[in-house]
Amino acid sequence: MYKVGIIGLGQIAYFIDKDPNRKIIWSHIKAYQNTKNTKITAICGNTDLNLVKQIQKDENIEKGYVDYNKMLEENEFDIVSICTPIELHYEIAKKCIETGVKAIFCEKTLSYSIKEAKEILELSKKNNTVFAVNYILRWDNINKEIKKLIEENAIGKIYTIVGYGATALHTSASHIIDLMLYFTNSKPEYVIGEKQTDFIREVHGFNDYGGCGMIKFKSGAIGFIKAVSTSPFKYMLEIDIMGENGRIRLYNNGNSFELYQYKKVNNNEAGSNYEALTLIKQYNKDYGNERMLDAINNIIECLEKGGEPISNASTALESIKIIEGIKLSSDTKTKIDF
Repeated sequence: MYKVGIIGLGQIAYFIDKDPNRKIIWSHIKAYQNTKNTKITAICGNTDLNLVKQIQKDENIEKGYVDYNKMLEENEFDIVSICTPIELHYEIAKKCIETGVKAIFCEKTLSYSIKEAKEILELSKKNNTVFAVNYILRWDNINKEIKKLIEENAIGKIYTIVGYGATALHTSASHIIDLMLYFTNSKPEYVIGEKQTDFIREVHGFNDYGGCGMIKFKSGAIGFIKAVSTSPFKYMLEIDIMGENGRIRLYNNGNSFELYQYKKVNNNEAGSNYEALTLIKQYNKDYGNERMLDAINNIIECLEKGGEPISNASTALESIKIIEGIKLSSDTKTKIDF
């Protein structure tokens, strides 16, 4: 049985699954409670001990804390989930690694700082700590199917990838940026970007800017990201991938995709020798895909067999480079190379 600790008791740790519109498991606590061979042995909130005790009672969890240092020093954990605001990830991740936690499941983004993210990556590698970052869409079957089609050369070499999302690059749009990294299987070479200034989302006291940017990937693909809106509740998630032989369009807020390939068609208005993009396949999300459970099982597999989770500290670092690169490019009016 893998012993689990939870640090942070907000939305993603617990309360998000109280929303009746959520069709599958989203929270860390409910995910561990529904995963074979995991047991939550301790949880830690911030300062509200009454909240900690209430969740302990509701979820039958033995120990509760309001000091994560004390929790980590008094217990041995196989896995710890870090579900706190982004600015706390760095110090908590370091403490987890220092106290011998075997695997960490950290909320995105890994940090607001490229420097801090690099240090977390180096520390986890040095201490052989399995480190997963909750870019949950990498564990979604619909995106795995798109990845498989790309790897099978269904659209050939990727020329462009365009992501459309809402405001707040770290809080919301980083999921789209991470999918762009996942689908291109490439690190960024440089970015050019512009921050949104007519609306700035405040998250736990930090300004999380929206923005637009162009990303040159080392694979040669060109990416474009739109992450602007005037409210966090104006939600959008779409990605359009154009390749040499076709197109994949992820739409309906990431719940559906279409595969197109160039084919000769009758009565093509462009001319008799021209090919047109033709719909080959449509795929809709399977709500039986419990992504959080798959993520935890991926972490356990890495503990038992080695390797890295699908979303890890290394891949998460690249999304931070793009986000902070867009902001720095906007501030300096220059191209930001990596």
